[in-house]
Amino acid sequence: MLLIWQMRNFFRLFIEVFKLNHLNSKEDTNVLSIEEVKAIRIRKQRIENEKKSRKYISEINKKYKKWKDKNDKSLSKKAS
Repeated sequence: MLLIWQMRNFFRLFIEVFKLNHLNSKEDTNVLSIEEVKAIRIRKQRIENEKKSRKYISEINKKYKKWKDKNDKSLSKKAS
């Protein structure tokens, strides 16, 4: 009985999500060729990779700045 209730709720949720995605879709509703689908997928992948790389570079820059500030302070203490 519990399994039936869970499956019914899951099915309702699935239908609601499908309706929302289908009605609020930002992409064109016309049929795309295989090449167009591949191009879209590659473009999305490239954008995600660029975001990841910018985030990674930002983290490295923060670590380097922190390390440099720490070393500058220790050098100024040794010099005086």
